[in-house]
Amino acid sequence: MMVFAQELVQPQAGVSRELARLRAAQLADVRYGLQFTLAPKTEAIKGSARITFTLKDVQQPVVLDFRDLDGEGRIGNVTINAQAVSDAQQLNGHIILAARHFKTGANEIKLEFTTGASAAGRPLIRYLDKDDGSEFVYTLFVPMDASMAFPCFDQPDVKARFQLSLTVPNGWKAVSNTPSMKQDAQTIQFGETQPISTYLFAFAAGPFQTLDVTGNQSLPMQFYFRPSQRTRAAQEIPAVAELTRDGVKHFEQFFGHRFPFSKYDQVLLPGFAYGGMEHAGATFLREDAILFRTTPAQSDKLGRASLVLHELAHQWFGDLVTMRWFDDLWLKEGFANYMATHAIAALKVEGLEARSAWQRFYLGHKPLAYGIDGTRGTTPIWQDIPNLKDAKSAYGAIVYQKAPSLLHTLSFVVGEEKFQAGVQGFVQRHAYANAEWSDLVRAMEEASGQKLTVWADAWIKQRGMPEVTVEWACDAKGLIETLRLKQSDTQRAKQLWPIKTQVLLAYADGFEDRVTAEFVTATHEVKAAKGKPCPTYVFTNADDYGYGRFLLDGHSTLAVLKRVSLTRDPLMRAMLWGALWEGVRNAQLTPFAFLNAALEALPQEQDELLIGSLLNQVAHAYTRYLTPRQREMMAYRPEELCAKQMTEAESLGVRIHYFRALRAMAASEPARQVLKDLLAGKRTIAGLEIKPLDRWRIIAVLLAQKDAEAETLLAAEIKRDTTDDGRKQAWITAAARAEAVTKARYFNDYLTNKSVAEDWIEGSLSNFNSFGQSELTQPYLSKALAALPQQKRDRKIFFVLAWLNAFIGGQHSPQALSEVQRWLREAKPEPDLERKVLEITDELERIVKIRKAFENRR
Repeated sequence: MMVFAQELVQPQAGVSRELARLRAAQLADVRYGLQFTLAPKTEAIKGSARITFTLKDVQQPVVLDFRDLDGEGRIGNVTINAQAVSDAQQLNGHIILAARHFKTGANEIKLEFTTGASAAGRPLIRYLDKDDGSEFVYTLFVPMDASMAFPCFDQPDVKARFQLSLTVPNGWKAVSNTPSMKQDAQTIQFGETQPISTYLFAFAAGPFQTLDVTGNQSLPMQFYFRPSQRTRAAQEIPAVAELTRDGVKHFEQFFGHRFPFSKYDQVLLPGFAYGGMEHAGATFLREDAILFRTTPAQSDKLGRASLVLHELAHQWFGDLVTMRWFDDLWLKEGFANYMATHAIAALKVEGLEARSAWQRFYLGHKPLAYGIDGTRGTTPIWQDIPNLKDAKSAYGAIVYQKAPSLLHTLSFVVGEEKFQAGVQGFVQRHAYANAEWSDLVRAMEEASGQKLTVWADAWIKQRGMPEVTVEWACDAKGLIETLRLKQSDTQRAKQLWPIKTQVLLAYADGFEDRVTAEFVTATHEVKAAKGKPCPTYVFTNADDYGYGRFLLDGHSTLAVLKRVSLTRDPLMRAMLWGALWEGVRNAQLTPFAFLNAALEALPQEQDELLIGSLLNQVAHAYTRYLTPRQREMMAYRPEELCAKQMTEAESLGVRIHYFRALRAMAASEPARQVLKDLLAGKRTIAGLEIKPLDRWRIIAVLLAQKDAEAETLLAAEIKRDTTDDGRKQAWITAAARAEAVTKARYFNDYLTNKSVAEDWIEGSLSNFNSFGQSELTQPYLSKALAALPQQKRDRKIFFVLAWLNAFIGGQHSPQALSEVQRWLREAKPEPDLERKVLEITDELERIVKIRKAFENRR
């Protein structure tokens, strides 16, 4: 209690767990009446707040959060319970109001404030559409940036009702969490919300065009978009609207709860930092994620569907029921990703059968999750976050890929029907309130009748994952004599996990048998396999219900290399390729063996999703795991295959994947010439229009590879594409120039130029660190690491990962690895940043290890 009291008198920067717990216990029935004046082209935004709440007692000060006080923010005319207050203290981004001004029960704070808006680095974001001069302002408060825009209790478990009034220029429209109740020429008033967390409150304003897509259902729905995008919006929105309506019906049935808010709008915003953000009743979406700028493949359409359904699922899991603290971030993000696939499978989106939907789930979740969970930088799903200022670091593959993977596993452990019953009980019990992971486990136990404490503690609170290997032998009669599974800890911490999996026994005639194995020990004898016919190979995670690194034994590896293409089931075929890829990443299988098998199989493969995944792995192995000399030894076969198949493959979607893979790998002069012929129209791909974004990306590759015509082509494209997006893409593309002066100028912009929008910077990072430029960019490696605290503080959630993936991921040498390791020893970064660096450095360590292990082998 002394610590809690100290936090009220001298609160830390951010929002500490102690302060949050005390306020959650103190406060009830919180309401905000907010007014913002949005003047054209101004970076200063004025507003006022009326905050009402009840206090349990008045022994301690009341602490509001307004972090912008440390920057451009100001407050004035503060009154408490109708009495002027002149002794408000400002400390570490907080407003401390003395206890004597308050009373037990109902209280009211009124104040005026000034905050700022800009193109980057702030939660009030101003965007100028240079195509038509339109101006837009929108908010993005997750995880704790509402307090950068207005004074509030900025923590997820102090839910409140918001009522918003906006003063806007003539001709502007505005959207918020609730429908507008009153509007005149310049003032728009919105109805009061249901109880929501501060990070879920939002608004956007500007000369939007709207499209009502309510259809024949009762829930009002609209899309908001820029006038300059009306043509593209008219083409794409109808399909997205139909998916949204179908998704609402599916989720209402699955969750057993009606749509929880009064309407559902989707707002398309340029330069939005994420794919989407699930504000209650008003999801904000990155414009380019909905309105395609290139000819879409099936995977692109499914990716858009997944995004739309992910944000829609959040309206129940995240908005209706919100985690108490960001250590349980996985509760909302894991469920949203899992439920997106659940809906895609049930609705057969893009004609996808359920089995293929779960194949896509595997391809989009397991490799990423395994790739992070095997690193020294991994974390448990439940992450200890002492202060919300560190909440950004909780985002990543553990939350977005591992958590939904384990929910899929949990549905297998308890059964699909009982899993749904548990979810419904959880939602009903905590509607419009907050919950923790233990509440979900309790609901699952009640629904299933199983004790899940051991399972949950291992999978949610332990970091890392098991590595599962298999040993098997057959007798002289051709029958299985023994089949033994072993689990070990990828972190070498000797942890064990409860595992339930299906073991695949595959035979030369195509027959497959499965036996279930359930164990929590280091070694497990699969007795159900004994006496069965001796298989051609064994795989220990059939149908993807287990989680962990499931490696093939030596005999099975050789068999799978020869027979993987013969596997008829698309999910199992994808998983077997995944197991071979894990062998490459662990330096147990040569990159050459994998590449040769993939290049032989790809022309016969018909599954578009698997082709896209395989080509990504081929490109990674070709550009990262092979040295330049080894690529020459392969006679540039991957590039030749892509150039051939992008014109000859039967499916448009497949042709698109080969075109993109060629662009990613093009190092040879013949491959670059193919790309230049596409730019010039001398070569075409049936059904694929080379759109402006494709052209910019091709030119970036040519610049990076120092093609003799690259600068001429860049200059011509700048003249050709004078649109708002063209200006953005020109800046992003030029970062690929293979010259020191360009790298110096861009890096300086990254750190000091506040006029460059964050999405411009993020979009240019991979070009700055282009394939083949590691020697040119290595001088910026230490500088990029040193800038991490600034990037964490000033940028949005995923930026730090993008920064590290570019600057560490662009390196391949032992010298670069030593440089990162030296920085870790000497800089002693904050624990969350250290974990992120370790996480990303793992792949650099693998590259160095693989190149050394196979430098003289093919």
